[in-house]
Amino acid sequence: MKGRHLITAVIGLALAGAALSFGFGVNHELAVPTGMAATADISAASKALPVSVPSTTGLATEPSTSFAKAEAVLDPAQVSGVPEIDPHRAFGSKSAPIAMEVFSDFQCPACKQLYKTTNQQLLDNYVNTNKVYLVHRDFPLPMHAHSRVAARYVRAAAQLGKGDQAEQALFQNQEKWEQSGDIDGTLAAVLPAADMMKIRAQAKGTALDAGIDKDVALGKTYNVNQTPTTIIHFKGQTYPVVGIVSYDVLHQFLDQLLSQR
Repeated sequence: MKGRHLITAVIGLALAGAALSFGFGVNHELAVPTGMAATADISAASKALPVSVPSTTGLATEPSTSFAKAEAVLDPAQVSGVPEIDPHRAFGSKSAPIAMEVFSDFQCPACKQLYKTTNQQLLDNYVNTNKVYLVHRDFPLPMHAHSRVAARYVRAAAQLGKGDQAEQALFQNQEKWEQSGDIDGTLAAVLPAADMMKIRAQAKGTALDAGIDKDVALGKTYNVNQTPTTIIHFKGQTYPVVGIVSYDVLHQFLDQLLSQR
């Protein structure tokens, strides 16, 4: 049966039906309205599970929780249906049964929270065990003055194999550099001087903008309009997850997908 199901979490109420029911449709969504405490049913047994709420400072100027028109164009030659993969910004095995694209903004507080509370455990328990192929996507929001520059620096660091360190440093010190704009100094505190010289040479120009713009354009094909947004691919289906999802919820959902291999 083809079609799409849109699942929107609301205060204290899990929507009726089996949300994210795997046998139906191409696109499924777990979307969290901003400013609300939310729960959503993402289990086959309709058990209510908590979903965290994205910070409003991580929203685009016209936030939306509707992904009814989002549809990934899947190509069997692509890795799990994921297009335009920068190998420097991807983690795990290309043959993993699940692929996840995380559209993120380094100046977004909600992205920082997702990185610290969910994605670190995701790397340890699913990416490093070849269950999930994780792809970082840059989606700098216009409201954030330094987010594009931050994306350039991390991309430049990633080309030297230092993307993880750069990403961690920026998220851990977000409150400092988002005020001062001192992204360079933040990274210089954790990366070798020789590496910083190469990173600066790349980040000071606009050569890396083409890759960032490709990520943004790709995000728009999924109707991404706020960060973080995670697109989960499994067996030809896509599951957009809007906002912060706790590791416990994501863990149960991924295990449900993996049980259907």
